[in-house]
Order: sequence, then C-alpha cells, then structure tokens
Amino acid sequence: MECIKAKNAKAEKWISEIPKENWANVYFKGSRWNMLTTNAVESFNNVLKGARELPIAALVDHTRWKVQEYFHLRRKAASEWKTHLTHNAEKWLDRSCLYGSKFTPRPCSWNEYEVISSTNTDHVDLEKRTCMCGLFQIMGLPCGHAIAAMGVNKLDKYRYCQDWFLASTYRTTYEEVIHPTLDRTQWPEPSHVLEVVLPPRIRRQPGRPKKVRMERGLQFGEHHNCKSCGEPEHNKRTCKNPPLVNGQLNMTPIAPSALTENRSGVSFAPPFFA
Repeated sequence: MECIKAKNAKAEKWISEIPKENWANVYFKGSRWNMLTTNAVESFNNVLKGARELPIAALVDHTRWKVQEYFHLRRKAASEWKTHLTHNAEKWLDRSCLYGSKFTPRPCSWNEYEVISSTNTDHVDLEKRTCMCGLFQIMGLPCGHAIAAMGVNKLDKYRYCQDWFLASTYRTTYEEVIHPTLDRTQWPEPSHVLEVVLPPRIRRQPGRPKKVRMERGLQFGEHHNCKSCGEPEHNKRTCKNPPLVNGQLNMTPIAPSALTENRSGVSFAPPFFA
C-alpha cells in the first residue's frame, strides 16, 4: 500500500476504502482455492481457434469431442497415480516437510503448538487448521510450522489436507463419461412442425471481416522503452533525449571547438551533449 500511495495517493485511498476480504486472498473468510484466473479458459479458447468459423452444430460437436478427449487423458493419468494427493500437492507437502524439519515445536495443548525458528515464533492450531504465517489457511495444505507441530504426536499429515487435493477427488472429477452425440441422420423427427424458424436476414458489412478477437480489459499490451534514453512511449528513431551511458544519461559537456562545415558549406557548432 505504501508503494501505491507513493505513486498515486488517490488510488491508495480508493483501495483502502474497500474491505480487504474483497480483494486480498489472505483476508478472505471462506474456503480458498488459490489464485483464480482465466488461463484455463484462454488455453481452451486457443484449442478452438481453428473451429470458430464452423457452423454452430459442428462447433458444438467439436467442443464436445475435445472435452471428451481431455477427460479421457486425465482419467487415464490419474488411474496410474500411487500417491495420496495430486502431484502438485505432494510436491508442496514435501517442501513443507523439509522446511518444517528446521523448527522446534512446543505443545501448548492437544491442538495448539508454539513453533520456534531462528527468526520468529509462530502459533499453530491444528483443530482450526491455522498458522500465524497464513499459508496453512490460504493453501489448504499444512505449512512447515504445522508439519513440525504434527511431529510432536506423530499425527498423519494427510489428515489435515483439504479434500480437493486428494487424488481420489481428482479421479472423481473426471470419472464421468461424456458420451458421443447421435449423427444427424439419427436425430428423431418431430411428429408435427408448428413453424419453421429461419435465420434473420443480415446485410454483410463492407470490408474484410475481423478474425482477431479483441483483447480483454485485463490484458495489457507490451510496453517497450526507448533503447537510447530508456523512457517509454517512443522509440530510438524519434528520441529527442540525451542517450544513456552505462544506464545513466550522458550529461558530459563538450568543450567548444572550431566550427564545422556541413555538406552545404554552412558552419555550425557541435551539440552541447554527446
């Protein structure tokens, strides 16, 4: 917030008036699912890039076929897992175990522990699944302090992992079979047709139709700085600032010298800065 305030005091004031649980993951009061982004949607959108111009029926069938393929691949991969959690969750837990081996736990009660490190002391509550570092409640997986606390009474670390990190939950997610659709020749014919709905008449707009979709508001374009002075919003060709020398502006004055003649025979003095 201090960095935002240094850049723009109005922006810092506007953000501070919004409750922290609405925009900060660490203050969120519900169940956390880590960072929610549209990366998966963008990736699948790129998969359908070649099918966008298909008719609606073919586009829907193509989408169903891709989802059916992805479900099968993930179902097959999950069936070969021998771990209790998913691969990423197991890696996180292994790092927490390695990190927690450096701490000294002291029990306060059956569920509360004091975990001491070389720099600070943290409080762990295994019943509430909380830790002062915040990672236990944010990630839904035991942090290094919680792992150290579990080692006092030799508790099972998998017992304190959220259910959505279990390999069995992953398998359940993709166990449903997506059945193929019938061919058009096998579609049932209605006994009577009340009205045939035709598509609306449209007039083709002049010019070539757009194929590149508009970028979302959260996608920012690449910003390039000038290679000569390092300032944004212009390039080396249109730069009017002094060039950089070793990352700093070259402000070395040039001593007045004799006038120099250009191609037209007009005398001029060299520039003041190199």
